Amino acid sequence: MSIRSLAKNLPADPDNKGWVLGWAVVRNSPWSFIDIYANKDAAEAESKRLGDGHSVQHGSHELGTDNFIGGSTPQA
Repeated sequence: MSIRSLAKNLPADPDNKGWVLGWAVVRNSPWSFIDIYANKDAAEAESKRLGDGHSVQHGSHELGTDNFIGGSTPQA
């Protein structure tokens, strides 16, 4: 059973309309955006469940797509 992200409840990215900020689970090779989560712990649990090749990154996600820009620093 996967953990639900509830992405629509995440904070809006002030720099990109229609995008939200959060912790994403991705696979780098081949690239795959899995989902975005409100906190790092939930994202890490999902990444661990999915196994090798998956990682967690903080960044911005365009809702309704698999577009993700990682590498940002979480706001305090």
